Parts: sequence; structure tokens; C-alpha cells
Amino acid sequence: MEQSVWTYKELLALGKTKGEIAWAVRKGKIYRLFHGVYTTVAEPNGRLVWEGLLKVRPNAVLEGKSAIEVYQGKPPTLPLHARVPTANLRRGATTLLKLRRSLRLQWKQVWGFKVVTVADAIASYLGEGGSTRDFEVRKLVEKTYFSERGLRRQEKELKALKTTRKTQLRKFFDTCISGNDSKLERRFIVAVRGAGFKTQQNYQVSGYKWDLVIRSLKVVIDVDSRMYHGAQHRNFILDRWKTNEAQAEGWVALRITDDCVDYATPQIIEWLQELREYRKTHPRRSLSSQGIGPAWRWHQALIGTF
Repeated sequence: MEQSVWTYKELLALGKTKGEIAWAVRKGKIYRLFHGVYTTVAEPNGRLVWEGLLKVRPNAVLEGKSAIEVYQGKPPTLPLHARVPTANLRRGATTLLKLRRSLRLQWKQVWGFKVVTVADAIASYLGEGGSTRDFEVRKLVEKTYFSERGLRRQEKELKALKTTRKTQLRKFFDTCISGNDSKLERRFIVAVRGAGFKTQQNYQVSGYKWDLVIRSLKVVIDVDSRMYHGAQHRNFILDRWKTNEAQAEGWVALRITDDCVDYATPQIIEWLQELREYRKTHPRRSLSSQGIGPAWRWHQALIGTF
């Protein structure tokens, strides 16, 4: 690829004089990106500005909006948001660069850019005035931390942060549907949250992992698909003792199927709402009346089968 960015020193090393450089700028042969950096491109994009920044600040790392755009697979837009280790910020570059002095310069390579972690990028984005209501940012969180392994990565990145926005960031992450890779679970979680319940994914009770928990009700829930949860002998035993353990510790354990999500989500939410209302006045007691009754009377996948 033909070089299109040079520092002032590089131009001098190529034999250009101070006067020739100044003349080329006046004639529009080259353009000053920012102090000490020149280009032949009249309208630079994010990648070219990044190339120019690395010429004079090789330790620079993208953060905030710019890092998020890179993680989303988008070309970073101008101005670039980056961290640098020195206080001497580039003059004349406010439309191209927003630099911040920081010693937190840990990075990973993504699409040819050095970027901070996803958690760090979102924390700095919030510091730039970004909103937690940004759908694209929420989508990035859920895509990045989509599995149980992703949740561990999220927690590791959060612990590594040195920022006053850690609490705000954790609350934001709690509102995202992270930690599961099942579309079935996601559909159910969206419905439950839409009814006003706060959930947490991949919650453990005595070593057994549940798909989600509603801690305010002390309810744990597993969403099982017949396609992926066959009645193998070992799993059959483990699932029974998983439920036994949760119940022995005072949890309400719900085991629902793909058909429950498809045909009975409203009834399940109605049951949870009834439990929530009862717990407001009887926090330690079981329901004193029958719940929603035998499933064959209300479950659309079962009506007519008994």
C-alpha cells in the first residue's frame, strides 16, 4: 500500500526542505493532519487519522465511542477518542482527535486497531456522555458476553477497571441479557423482564447452574428444550437432585420447556406476579392458595391431551 501519512521529520529525511513542505501545504499538494503530521489525503477517515496518531503517539489506544465502533466492525468515525500516556496533546486536531491522558493503556488488537476491553470502552463511552439507552451498545454487550464463558470475561474486565463508573457500568450490564446462547432463553427472559422482574443469568445454587434467577422472589428457573435436553440416565439423575437441592435451600424451582415458552409464557408470568404480590405481605411463607392449577387445564400445548 502506498504511504499516505508522514511526520515532519520523515519528510525532511526524504530530502524535503522546510520551505518545500510549507509550499506543498499552501498549494494543496499535502495537508496537515495535526501538528507535525502530514497526508496526501484531502478528507481523512478514521483509519488514516489513527495511522497518523501512531506516528507520534505509538502507545495510543482507542477508547469510548471509537473502540465501540471497532468492536461493532464499523470504521471508526471522527473525531477518534484515544488515550495517550503524555499530557502534550496534539495541537490543531480537535475535529480529528479527542485525546485523554491515562496510564491505563492495556489493549487488544481488533481489525488493525489497538482498543481497550469492551467493558472499558463502554465505561469511557459513558464518561464521554454516552447513554445506556443506546440499543447498539446494549447489543454489543449481549453479543460479547453471550455465554457462561462470556459472563466470566465480563466479570474479569469489570474487576480490572479503575474507574468511578464501575457501579454505573455494572448496573447497565445487569439490564442486558448476557450469559446465555439460547434464543429460547432470551425470548423468555425478555418476556419476564418486560413484566417488571429483575433477572440474573447462569445463577448457581450449591454448584448447580440455573438458567436464570429472580432473587427478589427466590425463584430459580431452567428453560429446557427437548432437542437439547434428552433424558440421559446421568442427566436425569442430576436434574432431579439439582431441583431437590434448590428446594431444600428454600428456593422455588421452576422447570419449563420450549412448549411452555411458545404456548404458556403469559400464564407463567401471571403465576410469578401472583407470587410477587403474596410475598409482599408474606415474605417467608408458601402460597396459601392453589397457584394456576393443573397444567392440562391452561397449557395450550396440553389442552385436549387429557
